[in-house]
Amino acid sequence: MMLLLYRFPIIAMKPPSCVLLSLVHMSVAAKYHGYNSPYSFDADFDYGRTSQWMASLPDTKTVTSLSIPGSHDTMTFAVTDPTYQCQNLHLSIQLQTGLRYFDIRARLHNDELLIYHGDQFTQYSYTDALNTMFHFLDIHPSETILMRLKEESTPINSTIDFLTAFNYYRLNSTVTSGGCSKHFWIPNLAGPTRVPTLGELRGKILILQNFGSDPAHYGIKWESRLLSIEDLWDIPDLHMGLDEKFEAITEALEAAGNAAEEESGVLYLSHLSASVGVFPIEAAAGTQNGSIVGLNDRVGKWLSDGNGGSAGVVIIDFPGKLLIHEVLKRNH
Repeated sequence: MMLLLYRFPIIAMKPPSCVLLSLVHMSVAAKYHGYNSPYSFDADFDYGRTSQWMASLPDTKTVTSLSIPGSHDTMTFAVTDPTYQCQNLHLSIQLQTGLRYFDIRARLHNDELLIYHGDQFTQYSYTDALNTMFHFLDIHPSETILMRLKEESTPINSTIDFLTAFNYYRLNSTVTSGGCSKHFWIPNLAGPTRVPTLGELRGKILILQNFGSDPAHYGIKWESRLLSIEDLWDIPDLHMGLDEKFEAITEALEAAGNAAEEESGVLYLSHLSASVGVFPIEAAAGTQNGSIVGLNDRVGKWLSDGNGGSAGVVIIDFPGKLLIHEVLKRNH
């Protein structure tokens, strides 16, 4: 039906460090493309130490009560255009660093699902993303993954619709159907009425379905009442805009903590990402000269000061080890 091009997932390995440095006390700014930020870029510093952080949590734990770090526009690590690049680490490494939410944006191109950010092709396919996740879950069955699957932009030279393509990968592709059968969490035909527990999702991928129409046959609908989403991404001005964005983020994080305490059953998602009038890297890490502090550093400092409670899903551009740590430590 379709010609699928498959690349085996890149599993980068790093030798163990001779000296174990404390995550809490490391404050040296990481550097990337001329930007300096203590809460950005170096998520791979302690590669593998947080690869199965969910293993210590009980099965009865509700996913809505967890604090889950994630990445925005997950597959843009090979993109060189600063308008579209949002990550600097391969998906396989993101998984090892403790990220458990991934923003996968697929666009139909010649009847194949390829990963795009807007009109920018990332050099990766939906197959690449899926099989990297499947490989990780096979090795770490205690973990679960939340995957926002978004239909990105309009199809290019395609004869089928997005849903048909999605189900081909899920049911018929010899490369992906086995992994989908094993690892996709699929609700009943009426759609989910609650967010599953961690025990129900171990070794599984919970799809946040940003495609198709109601009901959500393949996960939880992106527009569902079960989700509360902060995504003030249109920031036309770096000076005033980041202040407004930071206020929206902290309000969402506080709401997530309150909802978890009240056991509301709603999953809160807070995007630390921004674009339009700013490059994603500027929003994350601030200006190169340090005159404006980026959102990663603002939120990291806010969390380290003890603000908020359970953080929900924290969706980050260019995450660093300290920011991931600040999110994860709230699970204990």
